[in-house]
Amino acid sequence: MDFDWSEIGKVLGYLVPIIILILVNVFFRKQQEQKRRLTVVRSLLSEIETNQKYIEAFALQWQTKKFKTGNWKRNKDKMDYIGQSLHATLAGAYEIAEEFNREIDVAKQHKSVSYLASIRVDRLKDPLAKSKQGLEEWLQLNKSRKEPVREGGGFAS
Repeated sequence: MDFDWSEIGKVLGYLVPIIILILVNVFFRKQQEQKRRLTVVRSLLSEIETNQKYIEAFALQWQTKKFKTGNWKRNKDKMDYIGQSLHATLAGAYEIAEEFNREIDVAKQHKSVSYLASIRVDRLKDPLAKSKQGLEEWLQLNKSRKEPVREGGGFAS
């Protein structure tokens, strides 16, 4: 059996650039995914800080501003990279915020401040503080990495 090396050279001439293109594409996708994750965590931190300000304002005077939950709603199902305990803490905090938002809606419907007086926003302080701390720690560990670190210290896939 006689090989025609010129034919193999032609095929490799087509295959090598395609393989290089695929490898570059995979590399850039991983970088884009990590940037997306960092953006999501930063947006959640911003949302939590706003909600903490709302708690402070609510303590001084009853307000009808609803707590921010949009970033969490959009991203909660795609955040497996932050670890289960942090995810559970965030879920608990946002569940309480949603409960308060429903109570604020009822107060708006009844146009009564007495409904607002019954809302105990201090219940949200601790879960928001823990969520903020966990997200800041995750951000600190992952902002310069290509692959996120999982809760136990290993790399996420």
